[in-house]
Amino acid sequence: MPITERDVRRISRLARIRADESKIEEMRDSLNGILDFVKQLEETDCSAVEDVLGYATTRLYERKDIAIPCDPAVMDNAPEKGANMFIVPKVVG
Repeated sequence: MPITERDVRRISRLARIRADESKIEEMRDSLNGILDFVKQLEETDCSAVEDVLGYATTRLYERKDIAIPCDPAVMDNAPEKGANMFIVPKVVG
């Protein structure tokens, strides 16, 4: 099922991307191209490919989560700062 212009507008709204009316058609074509490529990947025969299990046996390097002082020059360049910390926009609603 191909993506329509209405779908592009909804996706851009959900992704908070400003979609100019002149770019809607181009975005629709790009998204449909991506979906076509995914369809090709789904049709690929991978039965002869051996599973990769080596990553599960690798132990990750662990370190203690400790606060270390920041270089004052870095804090001077921060757009917003608090008591020795950066203030950033809220990411999760």
